[in-house]
Amino acid sequence: MGILLAGLCAIHVGAAEAVGARTGLSARAIFIVLAIIAWMAGAIILCRLTEILFWNPLGRSNGRKTPRLLIQITNVLIYATVALTMAATLFQVPLTGAIATSSVIGLVVGFAVKSLISDTFSGIALNLDSGFGINDFVQILSRGGTTRIMGRVTEINWRSTYILTPENSMMVIPNTVMSESIVLNYSKPDRMGEFEMVVSLDFEVSTDRALRVLTAVIQAAARENDAIYDVKARLSEATGNGINYKIKYMLDPAKLPPGKAKHLILGHLLRQLSTTGLQLAHPKLDNWSIEPQDFGRFAEAPGSRFRLLNQVQLFVGIDAATLHELADRMTLRKFSAGQRLITAGEPGQSMFVMSEGLVSVRIPQGDNELDVAAFVPGDFFGEMSLLTGEPRSATVVSVTDTVAFEIDKSDIEQVLESSPSAAEALSMAAAERRLASDAARSSKPPEQIAEERSTMASKILAGMTRFLGRKLPKPELAQIATA
Repeated sequence: MGILLAGLCAIHVGAAEAVGARTGLSARAIFIVLAIIAWMAGAIILCRLTEILFWNPLGRSNGRKTPRLLIQITNVLIYATVALTMAATLFQVPLTGAIATSSVIGLVVGFAVKSLISDTFSGIALNLDSGFGINDFVQILSRGGTTRIMGRVTEINWRSTYILTPENSMMVIPNTVMSESIVLNYSKPDRMGEFEMVVSLDFEVSTDRALRVLTAVIQAAARENDAIYDVKARLSEATGNGINYKIKYMLDPAKLPPGKAKHLILGHLLRQLSTTGLQLAHPKLDNWSIEPQDFGRFAEAPGSRFRLLNQVQLFVGIDAATLHELADRMTLRKFSAGQRLITAGEPGQSMFVMSEGLVSVRIPQGDNELDVAAFVPGDFFGEMSLLTGEPRSATVVSVTDTVAFEIDKSDIEQVLESSPSAAEALSMAAAERRLASDAARSSKPPEQIAEERSTMASKILAGMTRFLGRKLPKPELAQIATA
């Protein structure tokens, strides 16, 4: 602004003649220089005002950042207009001839840089079309569908569109290619979109069981990352290989890219399929040459109860024969979504082993309950009430339809009757479970950790003695426990 005002004042007061008289330079040349400076300063100011007064308010009204390409095109038009005006007023160049000459030159240059021109006009079309804009999360598919690119749009300039991929790499795509591609915009009309994943299970798996397991899978993934929400599992279709189920979920791609969301869900799916014994469907043959497969660690499946208990940490030190006996004695329980399995503060004499579903662990906090953890198939809870008769320390509520096995006081008494040494194994495993939540444990020396585990195990063993009314299997542990 200062340069423009200085130039106009100098022209107005006749500074060119004064400077020319002192320096001997041509007053006309000095006048032209001052006029050019004033014209260019005015063009710069006009470009800036156009951006501030037009483009920025337009972007704010749309809730989007104005693409730099549109601002740059406006600036070029302003500069070209100013240049032609200067040529006509300062140098008396006929505009008709100048435009005709520039057209010929432009035609020659156009053939030389036709790809650049094509990209530029494609960029203009992309901005005017508003199919996607800055910060939109998009998937770009080639016409043949052989190429797929996914990421967030960071810039659209004269020649290219810049895509930030989920791998944090910058993909530079010519605007011509962008205009010819199919663009799937996950950010319109809303930033949240629905995604789905198809899982195929065998015909022998009941739909109730399949939906229970798959619902637990997607619920567990949603608990791990809040970008995934509004989750559900549905029947999809029957095929020659099995029954297809759809896992459907809402996702904010700006928080969690679809590829990473699928990775998270597949991880939970594989873990729960492994625990529950389910397998994905496979192509069927007309003639079977082997026995039908055991389709899971479910109550009715042969050996399923033992396989479930065999992977529970609490029973690691118990021999197989005793574990088989316990597996036959424990009781199958089914819970509906929202039903309480145990309630904090209430007395209890049993524990639960998760077979299918998902439950949340809640602790009292004033008048409310705080959700602190979740249990999935293969997890267990309530072991301290079973071993020592302690009141329940937390409330456990089923998030989905849940299947669990309950082991009560009479069951554990039968175990100790058959294998007295199991008491020590149970107390050590329970001590390890209780101390596992100690955040400072990793920095402690192994000797201190072993001492704490032994002390805790002794206390639990003493509690088992009082609660179950049984003698300790080893006198030395009894002395430690009562010391």
